[in-house]
Amino acid sequence: MLNQKDNQKGLDKPASKSNGRKILLGMAVIFVLPFTIAATLHLLNVHPSSHSYGELVNPPQPLQTVVLHNAQGKVVTSQQWLKKWTVVTVATSACTEPCQAQIHLLKQVNIALDKDAHRVQRILMMPIAASAEATATLQKQYPDLVILSGADAETIKFASQFKGTAGSVYLVDPLGNLMMRYPQNMNPKGMLTDLKKLLKNSWAG
Repeated sequence: MLNQKDNQKGLDKPASKSNGRKILLGMAVIFVLPFTIAATLHLLNVHPSSHSYGELVNPPQPLQTVVLHNAQGKVVTSQQWLKKWTVVTVATSACTEPCQAQIHLLKQVNIALDKDAHRVQRILMMPIAASAEATATLQKQYPDLVILSGADAETIKFASQFKGTAGSVYLVDPLGNLMMRYPQNMNPKGMLTDLKKLLKNSWAG
């Protein structure tokens, strides 16, 4: 009889552990999301009387990541969006002069971060059938730029999460949350100021 009870307890343990994990996960979602919003506002010193240079995405939008491909055709997983701050440019057509000028400007912003430059990565999203030759030339000119391209449904759907006007620039935090956008004609010094505040006060990235 004792053995039967012991066996029953043993069977109940996995279910109890599973329920416990679900409860903890639910609590984490409830508590972490408001903290992320509050921390972002605090780090950027956003109050009724002041604001960041970029437009806050409130609440931050967790990116629904999929398997993408870079300019060399290699697979890029969701890990690409974690552990670093990410500056994203989306090109819905060939990356011509205005697009290239913006990429160059963002490189200068990154260089200006000095010792913290390695904490920020730059990604060019091209949800189109881009010319392999043009993409290779751009990659050679900016070897540290991550180029994600493809006209497949998954890439197009992923890129659609970056909602804004043509030429907008986006900032994704090290947890994979889209949290800020900048217009095409942004003030680069303003973006640099925002990034310096975040990097100075953030434990992530």
